[in-house]
Amino acid sequence: MKILFGPVSSRRFGRSLGIDLSPSEKQCNFDCVYCELDPKKTQEKQDEIISIDKIISEVKAMLEKNVEFDFLTLTANGEPSLYPYLNELILSLRSIAKDKKLLILSNGTAVLDEDKFNALLKLD
Repeated sequence: MKILFGPVSSRRFGRSLGIDLSPSEKQCNFDCVYCELDPKKTQEKQDEIISIDKIISEVKAMLEKNVEFDFLTLTANGEPSLYPYLNELILSLRSIAKDKKLLILSNGTAVLDEDKFNALLKLD
């Protein structure tokens, strides 16, 4: 199960190191006809949850290898804002990657939840 991918070159964001918060299966609250992932029943919360410790460990390893990137990008095979520990993850990433920008590729529905909305405000 691969959590990190890249860095990927982006016109908007420079070099982006992706963090897949749902690496083994699609977990999304939408089932968009244009989505590149196979159709799947929608869900409002993640069934498979990767620990913050696992994510932080992998990001630290990339930082220790001096892998060059400008952004850490939260994404998923589905909707990354379904990750139940989003706020804690963002704070943890900020603490270890102080000079990197954080962003999320999301369908935007998390803004309807006050806790998720406040977590999203901590992103660049």
